Amino acid sequence: VEAKIMVLISTSTLAWGVNFPAHLVIIKGTEYYDGQLKRYVDFPITDVLQMMGRAGRPQFDTEARAVVMVHEPKKNFYRRFIYEPFPVESSLHEQLTDHLNAE
Repeated sequence: VEAKIMVLISTSTLAWGVNFPAHLVIIKGTEYYDGQLKRYVDFPITDVLQMMGRAGRPQFDTEARAVVMVHEPKKNFYRRFIYEPFPVESSLHEQLTDHLNAE
């Protein structure tokens, strides 16, 4: 067992606060219950990315896996999100002179 944690079950907040690299990350659902709205809402995509990002760190693993379990209607969204690049948009060019002058 080599003093390693074999299984860790956690909340989504652990993905943001603590550096726990893992070989396998399983995200069991992409929704949470919002008590104020009294309904289930989607995690922000940045939260899902953070959770997936716990899978594999170059200093610990040569490969890793992330499994995302979602309801059928959301499968295509996550499949596209994972396999197709999203456009990167920048507004730096609009503020570049301000940034350069601040230095």
